[in-house]
Amino acid sequence: MKEKRKIRKKSFYLWLGVIAIILILYFVNKEWFDISFLRRFVNDHKFLVILVYLIFLTFIGLTLLPSSPFAMAGLLLFPAFETYVINMVGIITSTAIVYYFTRYLGLDRWIEKKFPSQIEKTKKALANKELPIIIGWSFFPVVPTDLIIYVSSSLRISFLKCIIGVLIGEGILNALYIFSVDFFI
Repeated sequence: MKEKRKIRKKSFYLWLGVIAIILILYFVNKEWFDISFLRRFVNDHKFLVILVYLIFLTFIGLTLLPSSPFAMAGLLLFPAFETYVINMVGIITSTAIVYYFTRYLGLDRWIEKKFPSQIEKTKKALANKELPIIIGWSFFPVVPTDLIIYVSSSLRISFLKCIIGVLIGEGILNALYIFSVDFFI
């Protein structure tokens, strides 16, 4: 139990450190956050940028932040189809992280305290129609997809069923976001 607390504490401090570094970089070198600078940097270091972007998308699931703004921001860095593919890979890895590590990191207790009535309603609804609810929930942009992944994990819904539902729902939603925004840019 003490070992889990140490890991949670280190994970929390790592998360705070990353946020602090990004904020410091922004305030010290605002030109780094200029679109033309970012595009040149992406062209010069494409593999590294994709890797960092993918890592960010992977771990954003643990924060319950929506990935949709990052999908649209990806359009500033990459072409539309590339943004879509990278985001879908990020959704797969994020889903796996949330599904398998929610209880290990102690997030299940936090989520149940934060959203008790939503968790209970979702558990009752999932008992009968798992895949359609996971797809619908993943497609609906107002609710965090990570929450349905957590509930799916806690109810022992198979990872395959969970990932298929998330991929269909988020895949359609991301396609709508990315390709419609790209059309108007």
